[in-house]
Amino acid sequence: MMAKQPSPIRVGIVGFGTVGQATAAIIAAHQAEIVQRVGRPLEITAVCRRHFPADLVLPPGARVVTDWRAVVTAPDVDLLVETMGGTTTARDVIAAALRAGKPVVTANKNLLAEHGDELFALAVQQGLPLGFEAAVAGGVPVIRAVAEGAAGDRLHRVFGILNGTANFILTRMQQTGADFTAALIEAQAAGYAEADPAFDVDGFDARDKLVILARIAFGGRVTPADIPTLGIRAIRAVDIHYARRLDSTIRLIASAARGPAGVEIAVRPWLVPLHSMLARVEGVNNAVFLDGQKLGLQMFYGRGAGGDATGVAVVSDLIELASDLGAGNLAPKLLAGFGAGSPLVLSQNPEPASWYLRLTVGDRPGILAHVAEALAHEGINIDSVIQEPHMEKQCLSFVITVEPVAEPVVLRALGVINQCPFMLEPVLLLRMDG
Repeated sequence: MMAKQPSPIRVGIVGFGTVGQATAAIIAAHQAEIVQRVGRPLEITAVCRRHFPADLVLPPGARVVTDWRAVVTAPDVDLLVETMGGTTTARDVIAAALRAGKPVVTANKNLLAEHGDELFALAVQQGLPLGFEAAVAGGVPVIRAVAEGAAGDRLHRVFGILNGTANFILTRMQQTGADFTAALIEAQAAGYAEADPAFDVDGFDARDKLVILARIAFGGRVTPADIPTLGIRAIRAVDIHYARRLDSTIRLIASAARGPAGVEIAVRPWLVPLHSMLARVEGVNNAVFLDGQKLGLQMFYGRGAGGDATGVAVVSDLIELASDLGAGNLAPKLLAGFGAGSPLVLSQNPEPASWYLRLTVGDRPGILAHVAEALAHEGINIDSVIQEPHMEKQCLSFVITVEPVAEPVVLRALGVINQCPFMLEPVLLLRMDG
């Protein structure tokens, strides 16, 4: 007599785009491993998407709907996956699923950064888990590392490269000498950048991920609006060239550091030494660094863009939730920094840092003297001046690096410099990481 096959745990997917399809493909390809870990297979019973092109590959046996409510309320859906993105309908989907008694897995970092308090509080109220490992750094398991692996330590810093699209663009500029626009077009052709790339290249994606990491790492609330954010649109090929002259390159860094005056937090391009681990993170890879009192510096590295990397993290969460569901052990995860708790104290007195200033001018005598005077007025010491010979005089770019000084001080000097008649565009200011 044949042994009875265990009944599957049934999954509904709302948002069947790149990540949703990758999730379905991974479940199908790894079913044997899933059964070994969970004791039961995962079966996708329903998918929701607005439009279904003729060539779309659907999970075998799954029904297709265009109304998310038909998935959330379905009696044959035990677990819900939200991969639609956005902060409006996705918020309704997750809230409705939790109220319907269904655990949820989401990859939606923007939603959790904006409305995480509300959704995690609802999950606790309903006694259900909300899995979100896929929301930060794709397939890199950094959420578990911060929330569980480093729970016994006191973290001083969490920082790194959190957006694979921006990192791909900067890497191609470094490798080929291309300007920003050409590298962006290449990223779009490769499927790493959207037609409207603003969320990635303007730093908002990295900012939302940093919100989640900083909350968990430091146990307090912070919102996207609290984080100064500057993307990479202003980076030009000449900056990559001058960075190399300084034995450095440029990376978009999201950083939160706890100090005596509070947490210093920002997303911005940094000049990083070529020999550093940050410089060696190339292409669509992400790298997150945790700096703890006892553990010291740890690095988590891997692919941060693309459906497969995010789909792996979604499936990992599904396996954990399915195991708990099968064992009757479903329970909410209590996360420091979400729900109850105080806002993080944000530092108003940033630590001094070295800075790279790229000036683009219509060349004339006396420019350097005027710039040096504005810097000296704020007590800023020049470390170096770099200018390539034989550049076009009508639009000449040169670089000044300055010794460590707090950002508000250097910004006051730049306010004066940018008003000078020889300036063709505002000074590009990049932090230099030692």
